[in-house]
Amino acid sequence: MILPLLLCTGWSTIHFMSRPVEFERIEAVEAAMLLFWQQGYGATSLSQLLEAMGIGRSSFYAAFGDKRSLYVEALSMFAERTNAVLSDVRDQQNPAVAIRLFFEQTLFQVPERRMRRGCMLVNTVLELAQIDQGLSHLAAEKLAEMELAFEDCFRAAAMAGHMPVEQEPQHLAQFVMTVNQGLRVASRKNTSKKQLNRVLDTTLALLGMAA
Repeated sequence: MILPLLLCTGWSTIHFMSRPVEFERIEAVEAAMLLFWQQGYGATSLSQLLEAMGIGRSSFYAAFGDKRSLYVEALSMFAERTNAVLSDVRDQQNPAVAIRLFFEQTLFQVPERRMRRGCMLVNTVLELAQIDQGLSHLAAEKLAEMELAFEDCFRAAAMAGHMPVEQEPQHLAQFVMTVNQGLRVASRKNTSKKQLNRVLDTTLALLGMAA
């Protein structure tokens, strides 16, 4: 008699089964990304992740498997968002403008607390190079993608006759990425935005691209 009664009242037995907590995956990964970015991989515990993501342990394991897999997803999200900024600026005919816009949008115009986190990709290489070569290599691959975007920017500028220096686009991109990584590390040492900006100005001047 129980089953007919349930059906008549519009209920089903599924309401009596245990279900994992539902959550928005993108929002959860973003919360994890911010925590990893701030604290690093090793210093971030599972309990901290669960609290930041707002999910339970069973939902975490069902969705992500383990902390390392979540880190891969968070690192990829960070890289995608950085590359999106590069995509927006690299169509500038003047490479100096493109470089300036990139650093303004990712370093100089962001809140102080975000600037002090540095770059999650650079942080990963520095933290995990001798600990987890797989994660370090993944971060290095993402940085290489950024370098290629800068190279495309320089190559397009050269073809349009907007390059003030006779240098290979590949070498210029390598130089800019080295400066980029240095600026990100310096930003974690409480270097002021004014000082970081001065380094960028000097870089552009050395490249013959001063404003």
